[in-house]
Amino acid sequence: MHKLGVITTLLGLILSVVGLIVGFWQMFHGAEQAEFWLRLVPLGFVGLLLGVTLTQMSRKQ
Repeated sequence: MHKLGVITTLLGLILSVVGLIVGFWQMFHGAEQAEFWLRLVPLGFVGLLLGVTLTQMSRKQ
């Protein structure tokens, strides 16, 4: 469970960072796909929350 939490945390962090960087870069250049990339940010935060929760729950057992 701990390993799954670490992997989920890293994936959530990657989704958030990539979504922010690419989304704002495309928004400043007027691309239409900026919304898609910015929609990855909340999914990244959910992944971060889930990963941290799984990691902390596995340490309690």
